[in-house]
Amino acid sequence: MLRCSTCKARFSERKGTPLFGTRRTPTTAVAVLAHVAEGIGTRKTARFTGVHPDTVTWCIRLTGDHATQRHDE
Repeated sequence: MLRCSTCKARFSERKGTPLFGTRRTPTTAVAVLAHVAEGIGTRKTARFTGVHPDTVTWCIRLTGDHATQRHDE
């Protein structure tokens, strides 16, 4: 979270991105999505990136939902 020194309001640099409200690091998400974009399966991507297969599925779904929202705007 970022905090304005003038008005003391708090802002998230992740707002408007698929990672808003998550604890995943951008590095992990990018690695997962890069493997998926290359056509690597869910379980193999999970092994390569060191995350649970459900995390891979979650990341794909989250990114897809975000892309759909942006496309509809």
